[in-house]
Amino acid sequence: MGSFSCNFCAYDKEEQEKEAYHTLTTKAAESAENNFKKEELKLESKELRIKKVTTENIEFHDQRLTILSEPLDTIEANEPQISYILPKSISKRDNIEKYYQIFPTLLNTGGCSKIFVGRNEKDKFAIKQILKGGVAKPSELIREANISLQLNHKNIIKYYEIYEDINFIYFVMELGDGGDLFDFITAGENMCLSSDISIDILIQIFEAVDYLHSVKKIIHRDLKPENFLIKIDENNNPIIKLIDFGLAINFPNKGERLTEIIGTRKYASPEMICGYGYNEKIDEWAIGVVMFCMLTGYEPFRRTGQYQVEDSIVYAKIDFEIIPDTELCLLNMKLLDRNEASRITCKEALCYLRELKQKREIVYSDNYYKYQRHLFIENYKSMLRAKLNVYERKTV
Repeated sequence: MGSFSCNFCAYDKEEQEKEAYHTLTTKAAESAENNFKKEELKLESKELRIKKVTTENIEFHDQRLTILSEPLDTIEANEPQISYILPKSISKRDNIEKYYQIFPTLLNTGGCSKIFVGRNEKDKFAIKQILKGGVAKPSELIREANISLQLNHKNIIKYYEIYEDINFIYFVMELGDGGDLFDFITAGENMCLSSDISIDILIQIFEAVDYLHSVKKIIHRDLKPENFLIKIDENNNPIIKLIDFGLAINFPNKGERLTEIIGTRKYASPEMICGYGYNEKIDEWAIGVVMFCMLTGYEPFRRTGQYQVEDSIVYAKIDFEIIPDTELCLLNMKLLDRNEASRITCKEALCYLRELKQKREIVYSDNYYKYQRHLFIENYKSMLRAKLNVYERKTV
């Protein structure tokens, strides 16, 4: 039989070949377009990663941030990015729980911080946990860390180490679980302290602040009863520990004055409130306010409302007559002198109090004073135990 050719079948085969070719070229074009888009995304991602800055690429000079020019090309896209706030020279980039057992007991809380009890193999510590997301000004936290770690004084709380992870910063500090000066003042029946206990505490306060001023050239800027922790030693003597250097700052340059209105308003000095500029003498004024509270059980500026308190600080007559001790009243007047130039310094106040204590040593060694002091301290310790039981129930 001869060969047979069908025109319809030939036409159908040609159409199938054209369709297959069209499909193949379409897929190739789509593949090329997809590859081009992927390359564009890679380039954009690379550019973003080059522009991205973490504090690993930041140098710290006088609290100012300087961005280094080194690109971050080596960072893989899937590598987790950790933003550190403190420089490596200050914080340890490690898991703090490898070194300290942190208990859920809360000692205190702040705006973006909590203070827990921690322990290592040797001792107990206070561990302050700061949420990074709550830190408005990292430069202030850097300044606080730098200042805190350089301090070494028996009446200033000791800072040992700082740890940092992806979410938190941890300050490892000396444990102060003996309450604070506000608790101590309010422990007595009259809500104030006797002259002999006041002198002992004031000497320690002036020693701590004089160390800041004379040795370290640092202004605390937030002195108040709550920032003086109390420890009771084995001889039933109250020991002061100054804390919280979040607002502390180095002395301004010679001839310059600070102008930032900061700290707790009722302890602020007149020169700060009036905007005249201020120096370390604001700390002496604040100690004067604390001293008035210790001796009388009252604040020297008791009006309510921010502007009323400010007016009182600048203009109102201070009721020194209610201070029962004449010689301590004289010192308090010199501290709460609205004329900054004539306001007494910590060093001068220390000399005055040491001489006063020496003069009264025979009187204060009398059995009556010893017994009254013992009763007050024991009452305070009892009140503190009840307060610590409340702390133990406050957990997270």
